[in-house]
Amino acid sequence: MGTASTARVHRFVRVFFVIVLALGIMLGAAYLTARAYLPTVLAGWVESAEFNRMLSRTVSHALKVDGDFGPMKLGPGMTVVAENFQSTGWPGQAIGGLDAKQATGWFNPWGVLRGRWQVDLITIDQANFRIVTPNSALKKEDPVIPPKPWYSFLMPSQFYCRWIECPDMSIELPIGETSVRGTGLDLGAMMIGKNFKYFGRNGQLHYPGYDTMAVDAMEVYVTRELIDIGYLYLRQPQSTRSNLSLKARLGQHQDKSIDAEADIEALNITPFLPPDVAAILRGDLHGKLTYRTDSSGGDASGAGHLSLENATLNNWDYLDRLVKRSGNRTYAEFVAEQVSLDYELIDDNFRVSNLVIKGKEMIDIRGEGTWNIDTSAASLNIQAARIPLGAYLPPEIAGSLRGELAGKIDWSWTGTDVSSGTGGGSMNIHGCQLDGFKFQKFLDRFLKSQTYAIIDIKHATATWNQNDTGLRVENINVFAPGQAGLRGAVHATTTGHLSGTLLAGLPASSLTWLPEATSTVFAKQEEGLHWATIKISGTLEKPEMDFTSQIVRQLERHPIAMAELALKGLSWWLGDVFGTEERM
Repeated sequence: MGTASTARVHRFVRVFFVIVLALGIMLGAAYLTARAYLPTVLAGWVESAEFNRMLSRTVSHALKVDGDFGPMKLGPGMTVVAENFQSTGWPGQAIGGLDAKQATGWFNPWGVLRGRWQVDLITIDQANFRIVTPNSALKKEDPVIPPKPWYSFLMPSQFYCRWIECPDMSIELPIGETSVRGTGLDLGAMMIGKNFKYFGRNGQLHYPGYDTMAVDAMEVYVTRELIDIGYLYLRQPQSTRSNLSLKARLGQHQDKSIDAEADIEALNITPFLPPDVAAILRGDLHGKLTYRTDSSGGDASGAGHLSLENATLNNWDYLDRLVKRSGNRTYAEFVAEQVSLDYELIDDNFRVSNLVIKGKEMIDIRGEGTWNIDTSAASLNIQAARIPLGAYLPPEIAGSLRGELAGKIDWSWTGTDVSSGTGGGSMNIHGCQLDGFKFQKFLDRFLKSQTYAIIDIKHATATWNQNDTGLRVENINVFAPGQAGLRGAVHATTTGHLSGTLLAGLPASSLTWLPEATSTVFAKQEEGLHWATIKISGTLEKPEMDFTSQIVRQLERHPIAMAELALKGLSWWLGDVFGTEERM
């Protein structure tokens, strides 16, 4: 290379370095100038009415609400602090309103390069958030978004936030026709597309008509089309663990379907019962439930298993009447060893199966039932056992009778008046023993023996049916071997009239007082007894039977036997008057 060329290169290098140095000095001066004046410029812009309107409009359009930010100021680290945000949801949209106090946003300036206002974090001191059921018919009333200005291509057109958190959030959700509120929630939210997923803990849940429950944890995803409750764990304030966990998908637009599942553990049912029931029933509920509807919100179906632990019934007027009738305070409280059932809901038909109500000391009920929600038609098919006879008898009888009642009931009715229904069943008595009744003392005195001092009934059974004609008790079969028996049927009409035929059986040794008894009145012989046919008539208030007339007709044929009975009666009367208890 020649000397001239070398000189030109050196001259170019010197000029280049001078230019670079000049640019460096200029950029450095610009940086120092920006560093000195940019916060002031940004602060002025953030606090300006134009920026407030622009951000209010952008956030409002993203949430589909009419909202305004309160006064704003620039904070450290590219944060913007808004005194408040007040809004009302657009007609027909899912968000009904959002009101917030003291909101701070951490803006990410690199988001502008992606065409969006990006906020990495928003913290809110306190907020009220309301979600409503969308209504497509009202969406025509939504405000018309004006066309963008000519310079809009230079500005971000979207709002995006990575995370929002608020330690004191109130949120209202529609569940069917009812609004459910959560208050004092420690809530976080992340933006997914144009929607938000919410995560919460602590706080309280308020459902109209029921006691407040604590919120242990929740996840709720809200879109225009649905509310998706990923999980919701609720706890009664006095409990140390979650008592109710819920998972549900609630359609909010054209699809109004519901798909919900719930797990219940040791839930005190008293706060959830009607006041009159809560006053008498106690217990902890366990179970698993499902509930689903079609896209219209109808055609409901569901199933589940429920059980009640530590179940007790007391302060119930029904039990009080048992105590009064029997004179036994034991019946004042019913303590259950097991209460459980399975259920299924299809359309408007509610079906209960595997029903078990087992008391610790008494009562054992098992069966199934149905109820039509639309027509209120109901049915019940149960088998009952271990029902103490003493609970349903007056003291003078209960104290002299031992045994337990069992049976089967098939019953149908409509509405709430169960007694007006129809049906039938069977009944039997186990371990029945009669001891100390007045009629037993009379028989022993009359027969001059102790034959009837204690009557052990081997079996006592009957079937019954009730319909619009009245009550019919049939297949009556009461048998005490060697002592007595009773068979037959009785019908009581709805007007109280009685009819029927009974067979009364006695051993031959108990009929010596009636001449020719076993060939006349007690002519039928079976199972070691002689049986008399008795016709029943009259009314429930004044029942009548022809047994006495049969005896009298037979005695009229034997005047001596009649005289002997008359003398015996006179002797008893005199003995009772003078205290000699004369026996004949």
